[in-house]
Amino acid sequence: MPSIINKKQQVRGFIWLLASFFVIFSILASVIFLSYTRTVFQSADNAINEAIRLYDNQGLLSTSDNNVKKSQPIVSSSTRADTWSFDKNGKLIVDTSVTDPRQKAMQKALQATVKFKKSTLTDKAETYKIAGNYYRVIGVKFKKNAAKSYDTIAANGLIMVNVTDTMINLAHFKKVLFWSFGLFGLLAVLVSYIISRFNMRPILKSWQQQQDFVNNAAHELRTPMAVIQGKLENMLMKPESTVRDQSNAIILSLSEVRRLTSLTNNMLTLAKSGSNMTKIEKKATNVSEFLGEIIAPYEEMAQFDGKKVTLNVDVDQEVFIDQKRIHQLLVLLLDNALKYSDEGALVSVKAGIEKKKFILSVADTGRGISDEAKKHVFDRFYREDKTGNRETGGTGLGLSIAEWVVQAHGGKITVLDNTPQGTIFRIALPL
Repeated sequence: MPSIINKKQQVRGFIWLLASFFVIFSILASVIFLSYTRTVFQSADNAINEAIRLYDNQGLLSTSDNNVKKSQPIVSSSTRADTWSFDKNGKLIVDTSVTDPRQKAMQKALQATVKFKKSTLTDKAETYKIAGNYYRVIGVKFKKNAAKSYDTIAANGLIMVNVTDTMINLAHFKKVLFWSFGLFGLLAVLVSYIISRFNMRPILKSWQQQQDFVNNAAHELRTPMAVIQGKLENMLMKPESTVRDQSNAIILSLSEVRRLTSLTNNMLTLAKSGSNMTKIEKKATNVSEFLGEIIAPYEEMAQFDGKKVTLNVDVDQEVFIDQKRIHQLLVLLLDNALKYSDEGALVSVKAGIEKKKFILSVADTGRGISDEAKKHVFDRFYREDKTGNRETGGTGLGLSIAEWVVQAHGGKITVLDNTPQGTIFRIALPL
């Protein structure tokens, strides 16, 4: 994948992840703060509501249905809730009998700064800063000539609870929440960057596999097509020739057609495995008879090339497998074992039961596989020989198909070094 596309994809993924984290953290912080705020003010609001109920029961409020014959003094029901009374002009009513000069000065200062506002006539308590302190406040309107405070008729009142300490704690909580949000924001940046890079890996891997596929498939398709085309054109130039005269050209063309058929079949198998179109159909199988039928033709073919194929089965029970797919698996492994081994090589197939698993192995004494190739040997379209040698052939699809067959059975396939040389493919399937 071009580096500029890789960078754009990563930046786009990083931005989306970062934005997602930011939204999640913002919602979480808002929920926590609102929940905490409601909790810390609940006690103060309850005290205010208790005082309002008392005044309502006494028939002092303008919304009350009780009749009041004469003015009653305002008395709060709670030690937490205080009531500040105001006359019809909105002026704070204070105790005029106070003789202490300092208290008189404070009362005058309050009268100058505190005025009754209609905006406080709400159903819910709100927080206000009054004379340097914070209060939860609800404004109420008294019935005409019904309420009295310090021998003065009260028209309105502010029922309040001092919440200065609560506001200090709340401000501290805001700071903690803010710094926590900042810390998690930095972590979100780091995590978003890591995830965006991590998410690009399968994309880059798929892109590389696609590039390998295009290169390999183009080569594998172009060569046989060119051979077939050349042979057909040559036959057209010799219309008098008989089939016997052109037998070599026909045989070679048929061989290339078989290569094309094998390639397309392998590609179709992998396409179906990726889309879950192919299902595994297991049935009880006599392992000894089943493997014997598969190995028989390879024993004969190996003899022609001066090689040897052996079978050793130590299974005394039937095993549930998809016979068609396991047959395909063994054909792929045996073809590779014979293809990449020299004259005199030994290919041994073994089957047994270990720890409640059906173990099947194909070992050869051939050329072996390098440690680096072992890491990629099951990757699609991977070939250790990048030259595309037609003698060894293949498109790098066989072992990918083998791995899919094993995984579809819920098993695992591994590649190991044989002693003194060669390779072992070991398959473990659950019983």
